[in-house]
Amino acid sequence: MSRAWAPNSLEEKCLRHLDVPENWRILRSQRPAETELLGWKPFLRIFVFNFVLFVVVLTALFFAVELSSGSGLADVREDLPYGLAGVAAFAIALGFYVMHLYRRTWNRRARLLKRQQLDFDNADTVAI
Repeated sequence: MSRAWAPNSLEEKCLRHLDVPENWRILRSQRPAETELLGWKPFLRIFVFNFVLFVVVLTALFFAVELSSGSGLADVREDLPYGLAGVAAFAIALGFYVMHLYRRTWNRRARLLKRQQLDFDNADTVAI
């Protein structure tokens, strides 16, 4: 028998966010039934938000490191294309991970609830 899924603290936080109806309005989507498995589309706004957030933070971090290294402005300009490419790649990876985390958490709970509902329905038919 397989062990039932239990959300960790990060997944619990994702579920708390997804259980608030106002957050689904921000995602411009109707709140689906808790047993409905979701694709990527409802979570694209989560990706965009996190991508922009990570780009801003990582760009600030890049400039802080470059300027604190004591190199001149010419060296910063020389490193800028590589630094911004690294920032973009890292921001895409982090944004995708956060989006994946929300989607995976929602779908794991949906599968668990479906399984529990099926087990309950089967127990009812056996009892009759």
